Amino acid sequence: MAVVGGPRSIDAPIGRMIAYLLGVAVLAASITLLFLSMRAVLDIGGACASGGPYVPRVECPDAVVAMTPLSIFAAFGGIGLMLWGAAAMSGPWAGLAFLAWPALFLSLGWNFLEYGFFPPEGADGWVWSWIFCGVVFVLMGALPLVFVVGAWREATGERAYGGGRVVVRRAPPMTSAPSSPRPETTPAEHDDIVERLERLAALRRAGDITNDEYELTKARLLRQETP
Repeated sequence: MAVVGGPRSIDAPIGRMIAYLLGVAVLAASITLLFLSMRAVLDIGGACASGGPYVPRVECPDAVVAMTPLSIFAAFGGIGLMLWGAAAMSGPWAGLAFLAWPALFLSLGWNFLEYGFFPPEGADGWVWSWIFCGVVFVLMGALPLVFVVGAWREATGERAYGGGRVVVRRAPPMTSAPSSPRPETTPAEHDDIVERLERLAALRRAGDITNDEYELTKARLLRQETP
């Protein structure tokens, strides 16, 4: 099946395309669950525990305990579906799976920064440890994002220019090489052809060849004479 409607056409089996889109949806849902689970932990102070032989000071919410590991495994499954579907699709669609890293770290970094500058009730001023983690997470997400976007533009043949335009220069059309001129006959060759024509005319007068044979042989000799 081929889908046309953008800068590139997608030619792939419909099953692979559905798998790719399903992988995108699963990956987006997984990152969203991790984002929300982290906010739930930050709301209760940024640390919690659940289970084990010791009684934790802060019990993790049940939703966090269930959703955090589920979202992590689902994210790997979504990436796998995207890569499997992209393997049968023309174009650099597999590269979109690498956006999972920037999306994850930028979203978690946002949580750290938001809660560091605006901590939950009970905190005294800014939480510098969260702000530091937020800056590190943003850098870990932003730097690979620049690389992924650059690689995508390189793969799709796009170039950015100062005027915001894309200039495509066409290669000059291929032209066939000029045929080499046929060498002119030398004086010796010219005299030889004249002599052969005279002998040919004598054969016709003697009746040794027919008029058709004479004309055919004469035409061949004249073609050799013409440069």
